[in-house]
Amino acid sequence: KKIQLSFKRDYSNIFVLGDRNKIGQVITNLVKNSILYGNENGSTIITLEPIDNQILIEIKDNGIGIAKEHLGKVFDRLYRVPTGNVHDVKGFGLGLSYVKTVVDRHNGTIRVESELEQGSTFVLLLPQ
Repeated sequence: KKIQLSFKRDYSNIFVLGDRNKIGQVITNLVKNSILYGNENGSTIITLEPIDNQILIEIKDNGIGIAKEHLGKVFDRLYRVPTGNVHDVKGFGLGLSYVKTVVDRHNGTIRVESELEQGSTFVLLLPQ
């Protein structure tokens, strides 16, 4: 897909206390999802910003979005948002569960904001 990927960083030295590989996998998973569920010629914006003693990592897209009734379940293990009989994107429902586990084990938080056809924003806060 043709997706415009943008990166915004409001600070020159950002450090996260944690496992570099695991945090990298979290970000990679969220960016991949934004591409997989994004629209052709869509966009994904990654933002890093220090807030107090934490780092905000935000991954925002303008893809297909998630209906409100599914937002509370997207981090559950093996949960996939129902798409009827069409499964354009293959998977087992493990990616966001893994993301949540890694963020929790780093004493961070993650939440998602989304609307159908408007896109999704995943917001992580991790200790600095």
